[in-house]
Amino acid sequence: MRFWCLTILLFLYFDAFSDWGKREHELGDSIIRQAIALKNYERKLNLKANAYLKNTLVLDKAPKRFLGKNVKKLLKLKDTEKQALYIHEAISDLYFSDSKIIKEDISFFKNYGEFRQAWRFNKASDLLLDFNENYVELEGFSDKKYVSPIANSAFKYYDFFFDKTFEDENGIKLYSIRIYPKNFFEPAFYGYIFINAATMQITNLSLNLGDNGGISLINYLTIHQDLIKIDNFYYPSQTKINYYGNNFGFAYSGVCVATFNYFTQNEAEENIFNKYESLKIERQNQEGEAKLQLNRPIPLTPLEKSSYRLDDSLKNAQGKKKYLDSLDNLSLQQRISPFLFSKFNIQNTYKEYSISFDAIAPSLFYNTVEGPGIKYGVRYTKYREFDGSFFTIKPEVRYGFKNKEFNSDIAFSWLYSPQKRGVLGINMGSTYRDLNPNGSLSTLYNSLNSLLFEQNFMKLFRKTYGSVSSGREITNGLYLSGGIELSRNISVSNMYDYSFRKIKDKNFTSNNPFDEDDGKLFPDHTTLRFSSTLVYTFNHQYISKEGVKIYKIPDNPRLILTYKKGIPGIFGSESNFDYLEFEVQQEKLDIGLWGYASFSVSAGKFLNHKVNYFPDWKQFGGNMALIFNPGLKNFHLLDYYTYSTDREFIEGHWEHNYNTKFFGSIPLIRKLKLQELTGAALLVQPEKGLYYEIYVGLQRLGGRIDYAFSFDNHGLLNHGFKFSFRFQSPYKFKQDRY
Repeated sequence: MRFWCLTILLFLYFDAFSDWGKREHELGDSIIRQAIALKNYERKLNLKANAYLKNTLVLDKAPKRFLGKNVKKLLKLKDTEKQALYIHEAISDLYFSDSKIIKEDISFFKNYGEFRQAWRFNKASDLLLDFNENYVELEGFSDKKYVSPIANSAFKYYDFFFDKTFEDENGIKLYSIRIYPKNFFEPAFYGYIFINAATMQITNLSLNLGDNGGISLINYLTIHQDLIKIDNFYYPSQTKINYYGNNFGFAYSGVCVATFNYFTQNEAEENIFNKYESLKIERQNQEGEAKLQLNRPIPLTPLEKSSYRLDDSLKNAQGKKKYLDSLDNLSLQQRISPFLFSKFNIQNTYKEYSISFDAIAPSLFYNTVEGPGIKYGVRYTKYREFDGSFFTIKPEVRYGFKNKEFNSDIAFSWLYSPQKRGVLGINMGSTYRDLNPNGSLSTLYNSLNSLLFEQNFMKLFRKTYGSVSSGREITNGLYLSGGIELSRNISVSNMYDYSFRKIKDKNFTSNNPFDEDDGKLFPDHTTLRFSSTLVYTFNHQYISKEGVKIYKIPDNPRLILTYKKGIPGIFGSESNFDYLEFEVQQEKLDIGLWGYASFSVSAGKFLNHKVNYFPDWKQFGGNMALIFNPGLKNFHLLDYYTYSTDREFIEGHWEHNYNTKFFGSIPLIRKLKLQELTGAALLVQPEKGLYYEIYVGLQRLGGRIDYAFSFDNHGLLNHGFKFSFRFQSPYKFKQDRY
């Protein structure tokens, strides 16, 4: 009897709890529906905001060694326990326009630490997250989009539960709503949002992303945002993101926080920016440092203070020149060890120059024309900090140990107008070049294929040349470049057939891709060639950094018009051709929650090909090796030379990155944060007809694996796996910013 009474009481309790949970759910849904219905009313956009940003990355724990290297020396650590790797602070003004475009003027910024791979929230507008939009972007972390709790489609992704009603410190009645993703693999948050009961607008929020966020190297992330009411609409007054990661033995955490104080713009401020200029970074001065000290709305933590004190003590003790020299020497020591496989850099920050020596191992090569050899260069760069211009000189030598032939060339480039991207280049010398300059097989991979697999994919010719080129922006988004080159081109043949192992039924192929008897592909000849390219990008946004113009990845299509002319009868030139090509391309076409796509479509024709030798034909980005270059215009399985043409062609490429859309929904596998890829490529030319490819792939960080199929007019041609890996060094020099 007692058992049955207890059972009935429990049933009544859970039934009542279920009814209460149902009412809580229904009330939460009702409040959110009202918030969605009222979120799009007219905002006041003639505002400006004074902003402060702080971005700190902290190493909590690290292994003693990683990939055989001493972590303490590699990252310049005092020890392998908790310390700041990177601190970035900035004060800026933000301006809002009627087109909802936000423009930012950074008047001062301050950095600590050489670790430049910190997640890139380097301007306050990155943290001006607007949850009234359907999608929220965390651009400093990932290209992924996340569904806002009050998106038009919110009920497809979220469950809402009413938590409580309360009054804030100003006596305003607020609703607290708990939110949960319907599935934890959805691109959605979980946490709390607080809604004004009178206006049904979000006033505060506290949201989280776990591994469902699909952000590489980030295991957990929280967003806290406070909003302030201005003329019946709420604007962010503070946004704070905390994140944590634990990967490869490294434990690290970070905080990105920004504060905003709003004012009404005057008429002059409304037109302060060029309409294409999204960000301006002013030249740094001591007044900015003083302003930061007086107007730092968020106090520094003890760890941040100690990091700055260490930095400042070095500057004060050594003076500017000695301090900069000490940093340069530290960088120098750090780079000596991996000199065999990495570039060796000497930098003098005080005298504004750097010298970069090529890594030794990648400079060594083997091919069937020269035998074993070395191609080695040294780059000298001199900067003019006050206007951002610089020039670079790179001499390079090439020597084949079997054919005992010495070649050398020198390249000079001068960025004389950073604001207009004005560049002048002069090149001259002698060298060996790939018959297909778009071939995706590097010298290193060709050497490995030749020595290990007895495959000489790369076909070479010898070239003695001199050229002058220049480029400059005409107006925003419109760039014109051109140049003229005089060259002596010499067809060469295989001379050596050595490999580490002899593979049965396999031999090196001819250096002439169309003649197995290794006859000459073209007669030795002289070419005087003029070329010019006109590029237009629609509404191309840019950043002005201390007077230097830096273009962002465009959100809109780019049009490219190319013209080439072989000029006969001058300086012994024999070539006589005219070539015209038109291309439309776009990177990262936004497709919402389905990721992004990139595409390129081009068509070209030789209007005249009276005298046109193979090196001047239209070449395509082929690939026949297991390792491939995943550039948008590179094919996976196309023969390097077979489809080259001196007639007309049509070429197209499409690649879609789903950004963990599918694998993010599979338990355990989603922890790998793999990005799914699909793509297709097409080529049509008169001699060979139709060629096309389709492929699927996976990538994470710098690694990628694809499986591709190729077809021609007769059906399936080939299929197989392709691999790619790209390593980006954390050590960057000034020229990288242009």
